[in-house]
This record gives sequence, C-alpha cells and structure tokens, in this order.
Amino acid sequence: LKILANAGKSIVATYLNGCSPQEKATYRRDLNNLVRMGITADEVLDEVSRQMPKLAPIMEGREGYKKTELLELERFLKEG
Repeated sequence: LKILANAGKSIVATYLNGCSPQEKATYRRDLNNLVRMGITADEVLDEVSRQMPKLAPIMEGREGYKKTELLELERFLKEG
C-alpha cells in the first residue's frame, strides 16, 4: 500500500479496479446505503483506516492524499 501511495496511485481505485462487476455493484449499493443513512465518505475512510492501521499513516501523512481518495470514492458512487 505504501508503494502505491508513494507512486501517487490511489489505493481505493487500485482496489476497485481489481473487483469483479458483481463486487463493484455490491460495494456501490452498500456505500450508497451508508450515504443515505448520513455516513460520509470521510467517515468510511476513517473506519477503513481504523480497521487497517497500516493505512492511517499513509492517508494522513501525505498532503492531499486523503482528499484524493475521498474524490475517488465519490466518483465510484456516481459511476453507477
């Protein structure tokens, strides 16, 4: 993950690009349900970082990286 971040690659986009169309549809549905419940993309990334502690320093340690990941999540939701 750190190598991807250091190369300026989105961890979110890399993960989602590796998912099958069925997995993407499931993730999109689940994320949209969270948004409808009032949970923000920022809160989702915070929870992912909490569950994957190696991500937290990557997300927080690079200027603008978390914002880029948030935009990637929002783009993914709008795709569907």
